Amino acid sequence: MHEWDDLYRTGGLRLSRILTLDGPAGCGKSTVSRLIARSLGGRMFSSGRIYRTLTWLGLEKDIDFTDAEVVARLALDHSLSIVAPGSDFKVLVDGNDPGDVLDSTRVTGSIHYISGNAALRQSVLPLQRSIPQDLPVVAEGRDMGTVVFPDAPVKVFLTASSHQRAVRRHAELRQRLSEDLPFEEVLQQVEQRDARDRERDVSQMRPAEGACIVDSTEMSIEEVVATVLERIPADWIPETDSSTE
Repeated sequence: MHEWDDLYRTGGLRLSRILTLDGPAGCGKSTVSRLIARSLGGRMFSSGRIYRTLTWLGLEKDIDFTDAEVVARLALDHSLSIVAPGSDFKVLVDGNDPGDVLDSTRVTGSIHYISGNAALRQSVLPLQRSIPQDLPVVAEGRDMGTVVFPDAPVKVFLTASSHQRAVRRHAELRQRLSEDLPFEEVLQQVEQRDARDRERDVSQMRPAEGACIVDSTEMSIEEVVATVLERIPADWIPETDSSTE
């Protein structure tokens, strides 16, 4: 691991066009990242898909999530890979993509056992850093700018009030996953997850050094995207062919 980190630090890995976008649950990271990636002609990578995939796997295997050693072995005993079939990276486990079930409350309720496991996070770090960079990458998560890509040239920390984030999560659960939970329960889940992300022993959620902090509470998605695009070097943005025949 140390040799790999040395390679990363000394420039053996190209980080010329990586934008990291960190922030708490429900702040709009995935939507904003996907739109930014589209504007750049690049790809969006969500580190949360790794932890959600492993959480889903643990639920399917009926493991004891309170046993840290059992949790850590999930990433070692199964094959994880990242593929880029289109504008988003996908995480496969043993060659399979679990799909939309990864966003269910069942997975969300147990993900902290996975994301808070230091040994597991360390074991998937090389996988995250190995994503193809032939195109611009917008990497979103909790520690993209602080741990995974600390030397990325553009870093953003996106946030919003817990109430507004619960409103967004509540709407997503109803519209996309057909889960109709009381709003108060969703708000409680958001606040509990915030506390876990801030207080866990490894990769605590915080703005990276030099990150631009954007509060999206009173902003539209379009306004957030425009604000982030202002931070991106002009040569990252593909030129529009305005020629006519």
